Amino acid sequence: MKQDKTKNLYLGWDIGGAHTKLSTIKPNSSAFDIYKCHLWESTNPLKKIISSICGKYKKKFNVINIITMSGEMSDIFESRSKGVKYILNIFDTVNKNNYVFSIKKPFFFKLSKSISSESISSANWFATAKFLETKINNAIAIDIGSTTTDIMLIKEGKCINKNYSDLLRLQSSELIYMGVLRTPVHAVTKEILSHQKRFPIIPENFSNMSDVYSILSDINPKIDYSESCDHKSKSYRNSLRRLSRILGFDYESKNEKTVINLAKKIKLSQKDFLTKKINNLLRKNFKNDKSVKIIGIGIGSFLVEEIAKKVKLNYKDFNSFYQDYNKKLFLPSDIAPAYSISMLFKLRNE
Repeated sequence: MKQDKTKNLYLGWDIGGAHTKLSTIKPNSSAFDIYKCHLWESTNPLKKIISSICGKYKKKFNVINIITMSGEMSDIFESRSKGVKYILNIFDTVNKNNYVFSIKKPFFFKLSKSISSESISSANWFATAKFLETKINNAIAIDIGSTTTDIMLIKEGKCINKNYSDLLRLQSSELIYMGVLRTPVHAVTKEILSHQKRFPIIPENFSNMSDVYSILSDINPKIDYSESCDHKSKSYRNSLRRLSRILGFDYESKNEKTVINLAKKIKLSQKDFLTKKINNLLRKNFKNDKSVKIIGIGIGSFLVEEIAKKVKLNYKDFNSFYQDYNKKLFLPSDIAPAYSISMLFKLRNE
């Protein structure tokens, strides 16, 4: 590749506790990646990834890092504030052209020691909301990831979410700690009723929602980026074994239909829970206006689409805002905050 350091390369980083998501916007192409980075175990993998990616491009382009995060809450850090500062310091050591996304105007700040960590902590959902403000007038956008669900309210082209901290967003149900991969099954439902039988869920980490959606073929194994509870493969049979274990019995082939039916019941519990939350937000913020669109984001967007049909609202996929689908394992929807900040910053500066 011809070297041309006058051309900008935008790296949008969403640093999570379990995974780091990266949007790479080159002058004539783009790429989207998800990296395993269990921050609660060690920060070394994150350091290596940032150093490697920046080192790969900085000889050929003017590399601009744009950063958002939620990984600062990982328990390896004494506090969120210290987590924010630690993560930003990693970037400062490898590249000097760094910008941080903040909930405060003008939203993008040149990295410096005077930046308020409070306005940066867990602001990644708001990055997606700011991007959607440029694309749609009235919508409830739902980003279902591996562990959490973020709900963004867009009314007349503006994000109307009133809460920004995790605490307040949890209280208002705009943040729900429930995803479609890493969430333990017992966090979705405590028991299942099937054919007049009661199946209590063992509150152990034997199985997670990834197994449920693997069994039901709702998630393509190629984009299931989480780990299984027993660290074995996410094959259909292994998922059946793990789900059976959390239900209190060992899997045998004669039980296959039973386990599939129980997986359907668990999925229905999650879908019903989220449907109630969305209906409440629709009624409270949009007076049940049926012209409001539901936007599906994240690896759990299939669930959002099913909910939209159930509540009879028009569904729109986040990826519809992006056109080049060719040969990409991950798409903008899978890394929405990272994609959003890279595109917003690019549009602002070019």
